[in-house]
Amino acid sequence: MMFNMIRALLLVSVIGALLTSSILASLAQPSEAEAKSAFERLGCTACHMSGGIVPPWDGVVSMFRSASGKYPSLDEFVRAEISQRVKAKVGAEPKSWDELFTVMAGYVGKKPDDPNVKVVESYLASLLQAPGVTTPPTTLTTPTSPPQVTTPAPEAVRGGERLTWGVILAVVAIVIIVLGALIVGLLVMRR
Repeated sequence: MMFNMIRALLLVSVIGALLTSSILASLAQPSEAEAKSAFERLGCTACHMSGGIVPPWDGVVSMFRSASGKYPSLDEFVRAEISQRVKAKVGAEPKSWDELFTVMAGYVGKKPDDPNVKVVESYLASLLQAPGVTTPPTTLTTPTSPPQVTTPAPEAVRGGERLTWGVILAVVAIVIIVLGALIVGLLVMRR
C-alpha cells in the first residue's frame, strides 16, 4: 500500500515538473510578432528596411533561422556570421552576442537592458538555439553611443510581465500538484 502511494506521488511530481517547465518556457519566450513590434518601436527599421543599409526584419529572421543549430554558441554565430557584416556596413565589429546587442542598442539610443531590446534579443536567440547551443554569460559593456533614458512603452514591459505570470502559474501548478498527490496518497492509504 505504501509503495502505491509513493508511486502515485512520484508520477504526479514528474507530470507536474513537465507541466511547470512547459508553462515557463511558453510564457517567457516572445512571439515573432512581439519581437517584430519591439524591433519597430526601437527604430531599428531606420537601417533594417528593404533596400536599406542592412537586411529588413524578415531577412534578419531568415538569416538566424538558417543558422539554427550550426554553431555551438551564440558568440560563435556572431563571430562567424555577423561580425564582418556589421563591420562592413557600419564600422563596428562585435565579437560576442552581448556586444552585438550593445552595439545595435546604441545605434537607436538605447541600453542593452531596454525591455524592447531584450524582447528582440530573446526572440532571435530562440531561433538559433538547438540542443547543445549555449547562451553566453551576460557581460556588461558600454554602448558605442550614449544611450537615451526613456520610459518603455507599456507593451515593451509585456515580456517581463509574461515571465512573472509564468513563474506565478508554475508555483500555483506545483502547489496544486503537491496537494493532489497528498490527497491521492491519503485515499490510497485509507483503502
